[in-house]
Amino acid sequence: MDGLYLVLRSFADMTVDRARAVGRAFDAHPLLRPVKVGGDPARIGVGPSLEALIAKQGLPVDWLTVRHDGTWPDFESGEIQLLPGRGGWTGMQRNGEWEYLLDGNQIAQYWLATTMAEAGAVAAAAGLFEDLAVAMDAAYGYLVPESLMPPSMHSAIMRQLPGVFWLNYFGPAFASRCPGLSRVTGARTVATGGVLVRTTDDPWQPTVHGVPEWQFELRTLFGEQAFLSQQPNPSLPAIEDHLAASPGTPEMPWEAWQRQKASGDRVKRYAAARRRLARAQDRRAEPLLAADHLEWSTSFDLADWQNFAKYLTRKLRGDLSSALGKAMLGVIATAPLDDEDDIVLDTSLGPIRLGWFIADTETVDVFIHGSPEVRTLCQAWFD
Repeated sequence: MDGLYLVLRSFADMTVDRARAVGRAFDAHPLLRPVKVGGDPARIGVGPSLEALIAKQGLPVDWLTVRHDGTWPDFESGEIQLLPGRGGWTGMQRNGEWEYLLDGNQIAQYWLATTMAEAGAVAAAAGLFEDLAVAMDAAYGYLVPESLMPPSMHSAIMRQLPGVFWLNYFGPAFASRCPGLSRVTGARTVATGGVLVRTTDDPWQPTVHGVPEWQFELRTLFGEQAFLSQQPNPSLPAIEDHLAASPGTPEMPWEAWQRQKASGDRVKRYAAARRRLARAQDRRAEPLLAADHLEWSTSFDLADWQNFAKYLTRKLRGDLSSALGKAMLGVIATAPLDDEDDIVLDTSLGPIRLGWFIADTETVDVFIHGSPEVRTLCQAWFD
């Protein structure tokens, strides 16, 4: 007998409720629940409930775990990675273009042979494996003795199955692609629609030359191509299949990152534009608007506003062509929600008051006060 490894991968939409379900799965098997979680080293005490700790912290959960903290190799560790949405991702540049790969969320746990020798420990490991697969709506996973661990615990399952193991979990996308999966020996369909396959009664099997008999049925079902690395692998579900089998947010995590980065960049650009505008207005005598001025107003999409602003600058010039006008246009282009202001500008058709209100970050409400000629000029843009 040697140690036991648990590995699960999910592409499901990770929410706080789903993360709490992961905590409840561990709580239902306290014998195997970590005692500490956190960074390297893990320092946060789990206490009586991992669910309560997850509920308190919220997402993301990106922890190393420790169940037994002896001197190596007398040490039991693992990881729990539950990132919001569809999980982790990697990006790489090829020929100047960025390509992104969804890694998803994952759980890995290791228990020593001495732990597995305790009464009920193997059954607890099998129960925890199933409960976690359901809780995180896993795409794939396995429970395997240390001596039979594949070279990489977290292989890309759209490219290659890492092997056949004691307990194997195949998510709904696998079940759809291989209808016979639920009929193999030791198979059982679980609440997610995925299939749990137990290949032997006992995790620890004698070493044999070649492929053990207990692996034949699954290897025959999938075919040897499924166990060879290739991208794409026609024998396996693609990531898109896993996403479709677990409905949730369509936004990929790199898209969320790009959106958040763009939002942060916009905030910085707005602050810089405001500083430029303040410098341009410093010690400037504001022109006087004629008492009989007329108002013209409309709403623009941001792209249309930028085209209109170029038109207005070309026709009216004056302050619109100066550092003041450029700073003002920079403020409007990057302004946050509910930003509202106005400036009196000198132009070739006399002073105008140009004001704006940001109804949402893609829409600008604009009003311009000026002479009848200014009003006619503005309206002409639409004609």
